[in-house]
Amino acid sequence: MSEWIMRLAFVNFLWIGFTLLGVVLLGFFPSTVAMFAVIRKWILGQADIPIFKTFWTTYKSEWIRSNGLGGILVGIGFFIYFEFSVINQASQPLLQWSKYPLFLLVLLFSLVILYVFPIYVHYDVSLFQVFKNALFIMLINPMYTVVMLLALALMYLLVNILPPLAIFFGGSASAVVIMWCCYQGILQVERKRSPKVG
Repeated sequence: MSEWIMRLAFVNFLWIGFTLLGVVLLGFFPSTVAMFAVIRKWILGQADIPIFKTFWTTYKSEWIRSNGLGGILVGIGFFIYFEFSVINQASQPLLQWSKYPLFLLVLLFSLVILYVFPIYVHYDVSLFQVFKNALFIMLINPMYTVVMLLALALMYLLVNILPPLAIFFGGSASAVVIMWCCYQGILQVERKRSPKVG
């Protein structure tokens, strides 16, 4: 147990450190991808991988592509924010009503984001396929999505009670929950795709 606690803390420090190394904005997405790459290997049973080497190798090799992914996410986020600003400033009742579909879009986008990074590190596909697969697996995986949200909410409450936990485990523990739940959805898809024997 103490060994896994140390591993989670080490990965969390790597995530924070390499995010800062990339001047935050350009470091966040490569660091997040590298963290999920490490945790994916743990979930697949590869517990003895060299953590720093795996993290650093992924960080370097995925720096450009992961920032491309980040650019798309930030762009969509700004678009939604802009739409909200326009609707809030509008006086027409019809435009005011249009905020409710936008709320659904925000919810859908937020859930897809949770699946994007696990899909990114699990499949070697184009960015378009990353988003497509993330949406598909999220939609067919409602039970694990609920489990994921409840676990993340519980972790948020714990961090509010003990703020130092965020420094040691905020990113890595959240990534474990997200990666594990998403991987269950991936397994469901793969079981349905594999031919039945007998």
